[in-house]
Amino acid sequence: MMRMYYIFNVKREIAMLYHNSPSSLFKILENIYYMHEEDINYGFSIFRQITNTIKVDMLNNNLYIKLHKDLVYSKINNEHIINDLYNDEVSILKIKKSHLLLESNKSYSSFFKILYEDNPDYFICDFKEKDFFFICDLKTFSHV
Repeated sequence: MMRMYYIFNVKREIAMLYHNSPSSLFKILENIYYMHEEDINYGFSIFRQITNTIKVDMLNNNLYIKLHKDLVYSKINNEHIINDLYNDEVSILKIKKSHLLLESNKSYSSFFKILYEDNPDYFICDFKEKDFFFICDLKTFSHV
């Protein structure tokens, strides 16, 4: 089963405020995600207040520099792909200004460790599975 993770670059003060109650932050983002079209301007305003814009070029370059020597890694435009047959992982990370979108057949993608190194305040949501966590709360990356 492929999981679809939405990864948000939440502002530091928001991360500190919601660190002990991530379900509240998830509920806010979920409400924005499922918002009706006529309320989209309001949702966008809330979204801008709680997240930082992702620097697409910088993150693309950082990921490429860290991963380009790995045989399991490839990159096409703003998509970073891990196709690791040995560990049975297929993960595709798409970088957008508003969020990152990670599609993976693993619950703990190899991208999590690298993203944690980039920003420990990333907040990760799987809206379909109602799963959410701050990337810094992954105590160990031994699963990766």
